[in-house]
Parts: sequence; structure tokens; C-alpha cells
Amino acid sequence: MNVKKIKNKEKHLIKLDIDGTSTNPDFSTLNQNLKAVLQKLIAQGHKICFTTGRNYLSALPFYKEVGLDTFLVTYNGAYINNPADKNNKEVVVFHPIKNEIVKDILNEPIIKENIHNVLIDHVNGLKANGEIDLKTISTSDDIYYREIFFNNNPYVKEKNILPLLGEKDALQLVLEFPLESPKDEKAFNEILLTLRRKYSNAITFYFGNKLKEDPKKLGDNVLVPDLEKKIIKIRNKLASKGMGAKWVSTQYNIGIHNVIAFGNDVNDIELVHSVGKGIVTADSDDYLKTYAYGITDFGIFNSDGVAKYLTDYFDLSK
Repeated sequence: MNVKKIKNKEKHLIKLDIDGTSTNPDFSTLNQNLKAVLQKLIAQGHKICFTTGRNYLSALPFYKEVGLDTFLVTYNGAYINNPADKNNKEVVVFHPIKNEIVKDILNEPIIKENIHNVLIDHVNGLKANGEIDLKTISTSDDIYYREIFFNNNPYVKEKNILPLLGEKDALQLVLEFPLESPKDEKAFNEILLTLRRKYSNAITFYFGNKLKEDPKKLGDNVLVPDLEKKIIKIRNKLASKGMGAKWVSTQYNIGIHNVIAFGNDVNDIELVHSVGKGIVTADSDDYLKTYAYGITDFGIFNSDGVAKYLTDYFDLSK
């Protein structure tokens, strides 16, 4: 990796995905080398922002651990606010999925016949203190949902979740399907086509393997892809990490050429493509790498690679 070192220390905005980019292999703890680098950059006047597909409550502990006071982009850009600004509880960007769209999707025959689990993040209203009350309802609480979506926050587990949703809109809809046979694969492909053909005016989505506990490291909370399960994550069509990056850079008056973004998954395409320097992790999908300005070093874990890239780029080793 040949990284041009920054000598003039122009103010930068650094946008980071969380899962698989900033975390350890357990997907639940922040890489401490990266944390130290980020705190050095904050001290130099740079802006650090997490941008994630996680829900707000699941992302908040990472934000607090680094000591950020910037905007937080969650639900893949559907929800942006500044958790550190106690005087302004307003959510400045809000793009939910309409209630009727959620119901229509979950009532599609091909989906009802094949779905294994469902998770919905939604706004439940306002708390007494004026803060937005965010809720998660799910049909499962296995390790994937606990570590990625719940993260020690309250949730409701219920087999039939639509009655709990009521008439409320959703910030994120997560669907899990089995992929254990050619029949499953055929059904899954039909599901993708149904979503694209019937709902593309309202939603966008991406999919990948579910994560499971590494069978070789049971008890260590190390998560690896489950090749027999697929996850589809659905959001409002107007929401994207790329949109979030552009919006935040405008708020801080930082030119897009001075925005560095790090990601590792297909939901980072818009993010990597829309900023001055989009950096992807070494183990990223090959298609994502076609959008990259740079790639972190091979041979080290992703978040250590991000830390090294930033150390080299800003010449922090001195």
C-alpha cells in the first residue's frame, strides 16, 4: 500500500462503517488500535463520523467509546442526528419505510412461504423528555441478532410482529431466508426479483450471508458467514450512506475531496463512490473494490488495516 502522507494537515472528515471495518472479529467490540488513532485525529481537529447499517441504539456505544460529538449516520442513512447535542434532539435526516410498504412486503406469498426470521426497527413515538423512542421487534434473538442489532438494548421477541408494528413506519426491515437447497435458492432469487420489480419506487435493499458463531471458536463470540442463511436489509429508497456523507460534509464545511470513507460491504458502494477517497478493506467483495480509491493492507484484520491506513495517511507515527 502506497499512501500519500498529508503534510498540511487540512481538516478532513473521516467516515467509518462499523461492522467488519471498525470492530474486532466479534463484531461487538471496537478495535482499540483504531480507537487510539481516531482520538489522535480528533485532537488534530479532524471530524470523525460513524456511518452504519446498524440501528441507532446498537451504534451508540461505539460513538460514545470514541468520545465523538459529531453526527451519527444509522440505518444506512435513513436516520441522522447528533447524539452529543443535548440542546437539539431533532433528527435532521429521517427517511422511514412507509407502513403499507412493510405490510405489503411481508404479505407477499413468496416471502411468507419462505421467510425464516424478520426484524423491524421503528419509531414508537416520543419519550417524556422529548427524545425519539426507537424500538426493535424481532422473531429471533440468536447471536447474530443479539450482537448486530440489539447490542444489549431492549427489544421485543414475537413470532407475529405485524400486530406489534401497528400503523407505524419502519426505519429498517430485515428478512432472513434459508439457503440449504436448490429449491431455496430458486425461491430466494424470486424474492429478490419481486422486491425489485414491485417495490423499487419505494425501497432499496442489499443482501448477504447471515453471520453465525465460528464453530471453531465456540464461546469466543467470533462471527463468520453462515452459507446456509441469507439476509436482506431493506431501507427507504432515499436513504444511503453516500447521501449521508455528502450531507455531513456540508454541515462541517469540508469539501468532498477531503472526505475519507472506509467500508467493507455492498451497502458501502455509495459511500465509497461519493467521497474524495473511498477506502475498502482487504477482504471486501471484488465488486466493491472497483469503486475504491485505496485498499487496506492484506494480512492484518480489517480494523487494524484501517488504523494503519490512517496512521500512514496522516503521518501519525512520529
